[in-house]
Amino acid sequence: MKIAIVNDMFIAIEALRRVLMTIAEHEIVWIAKDGAEAVAKCAKNTPDLILMDLIMPVMDGVEATRQIMKRSPCAILIVTASIEQNSAKVFEAMGYGALDAVNTPVLGNQGTPGAALALLGKIASIAKLNGKSPPPLSFPSPPSSVSFSSSTLPSLIAIGSSTGGPKALSAILSRLPANLGAAIVIVQHVDAQFAEGMVDWLNQLTPLTVKKASVGDR
Repeated sequence: MKIAIVNDMFIAIEALRRVLMTIAEHEIVWIAKDGAEAVAKCAKNTPDLILMDLIMPVMDGVEATRQIMKRSPCAILIVTASIEQNSAKVFEAMGYGALDAVNTPVLGNQGTPGAALALLGKIASIAKLNGKSPPPLSFPSPPSSVSFSSSTLPSLIAIGSSTGGPKALSAILSRLPANLGAAIVIVQHVDAQFAEGMVDWLNQLTPLTVKKASVGDR
């Protein structure tokens, strides 16, 4: 799998390089130190997957994701120091097409095998799901308004989504009216540590109220 790294920290780049090199099939095709450099390099040599940092000089990972998915789309995995602390930016990037997010593995005694395994697991899932080179995510142009009749609207709408789902969810929920008149249940494959961040992000996109499900909710 041809993989690119976008990160302005040498120690993070080295940590990612060491993890990737444990799998013979992974090849690092280029490294960029900021989002603008990544956009330019991706246009010339589009990899199978980009490991994208969020906080960088010149251009951050959110804007880089937006531009790459528009100009030379490929799979993007957000790799950041702390998903929890950067959850707003994580889901903003997912809204532009990033497929998933994971914490950056750490070198030396401060690192844990779990962090490296989590990264490799995310990469394997993306490779399997997308056949290495995913097509750009696209959606039909939505109508300017959405109307429903009481005779056709169900009382409960269920939506299931997995990797890449946040982009689809943002496109759907942002077009629904506040007076929808039906309950919506969303089952999204997402790591538990940033489920609350996803709820906060979706609440900013829709007039409907989004909350994390609890036992006994009706």
